[in-house]
Formats: sequence, C-alpha cells, structure tokens
Amino acid sequence: MQPVLRTLSLGWGVQSWTLAAMVALGELPPIDYAIHADTTWEHQATYEHAAKWTSWLEEHGVRVITVRGKRTEVIASWANSISVMIPAFTVDRLSQSHGQIKRQCTHDWKIMPIRRFLRERLQEMGVRALPGAVESLMGISLDEFTRMRSSDVLYVVNSYPLVDARVTRPDCSTWLEGHGLPVPPKSSCVFCPYHKIASWKELKRAGGSDWETAVEVDVTIRDRRPNAQIFVHPARLPLPQAIKIPEDHGARQMSLEDLWRNDAPCDGGFCFV
Repeated sequence: MQPVLRTLSLGWGVQSWTLAAMVALGELPPIDYAIHADTTWEHQATYEHAAKWTSWLEEHGVRVITVRGKRTEVIASWANSISVMIPAFTVDRLSQSHGQIKRQCTHDWKIMPIRRFLRERLQEMGVRALPGAVESLMGISLDEFTRMRSSDVLYVVNSYPLVDARVTRPDCSTWLEGHGLPVPPKSSCVFCPYHKIASWKELKRAGGSDWETAVEVDVTIRDRRPNAQIFVHPARLPLPQAIKIPEDHGARQMSLEDLWRNDAPCDGGFCFV
C-alpha cells in the first residue's frame, strides 16, 4: 500500500538535519512529521541547535514532534531487578574477564517512543497499521550504508534518501554551508560507550555540564552488578583516568598550525562521524 504517513527520524545531527532542511527547502517531497526521540542525554550543543532551528523548519512547513521514552534513566529498576540500559563495559570481579552489557537504550529511548507516536497517530486517523502504512526517512548517508536496516515491524518501511542519492556526510556539510545553514555537532548521548577516542577527548577538553554528566553516569553504574564493575569507556577505567589530554599536565592543545608543522596524525585516522 501507499504510505499514509511520511515521517523523518530527526536526531538533529548532520544527516537528519540535512534531510529536514532539504524537505523545508523543497528539495525533497513533503513529510507529515519530523520526529525527534529525545533521550534527555544529548549534548547541550545539540539541544541549542534544535531550539534555534525548530521554528525555522516549522515556518517552512516541516512539523517537528518531540517524543520521549516512558523511562529514560540509565539505571532502570523493576520489582526484582536492576538493569543498566547502555552498552557499558564490564570486568568480572573474580576472573577479571571482560564483557559488555546488551544495549537497551536505543530501543527504549528512541525506537519505542517513535513507534508509540505512530500507532497513536494512525489510530486517530482511523487507519489500520497495515504493511507499508508509514514511510520513515532515516538520516544515514552513503558512507554509513552498513547501518541501513529494514524495519522490524511491517507497518513501517525505512527509506534512505541520502544513500539513494549517493550523498556522504561531508556532502551534507557542503550542502548545508551552501544554503547558509549551520553544520551541527554529532548527535549522541554524552556518555555513549561507542564514542571514538577523539570524541571522548573533545568532551573532556570542553568540560562543562556534558563532561560532568558523563563522569557522573560512569561513577553511578560502577557497582550496579554484584559480580562485575561497569565502565562507560572500553579501557575499563574511571572516565577521567581513561581519557588523557595534554591539558591534564598543563599543556595547551595543538593548533592547526602546530599539527601542520609537526605532521601529527589524528587519533583515529578519520574524523568522528
């Protein structure tokens, strides 16, 4: 069937913001909703970008909806159990073997709130959730094509306009700049265990509430399992110790000129995407 709803999963990162702006400027067909699933743990810069540009999208015909999970705690408590929701890293207290907790945050904080909104909207429209009832535009670019997934529910069909158009993340930045629009920071939870080295260092270097929240979460989850210690960083050390930056020893960060003069390599070989 033809979709009765066309939506965009709006994370406010580079790719989804580009898609939203393309719709707003008429370069992509209209959508019914741009849906932002707010984990409540995003970087402050992401929230500031969203606060500034939501009204611009809506003035250009893109209706922005923010949804949240019923529970967004990092540590979820039930009657007989406590669960750490993020894919944190573990060290067994006896064997010292390493493990990793199953990721639940994406499902509970992003997927389910969006699905709940879609089902409620279809019900309000008097439309059954039949296969293909909803088309969901996903902000994944060509260089991230391995992240493409089919929806696990039949009534939602995921589509990937950037991949179809062979647009990469750098292409998105170029497009935004060419249209006088800002290139936002990467969208992610401040304590995400999947941060790359460069992102962790930048978070520590910037300091402020984002870094403080990441450190607090790392401490809070440490002893939530009786037989293991839990860490947000793969080094399995407390976050301030796991991340080393020159400023820890009173040194300044190298400038771009320093990098050029010293031919210093980047941490990961490519920018954090």
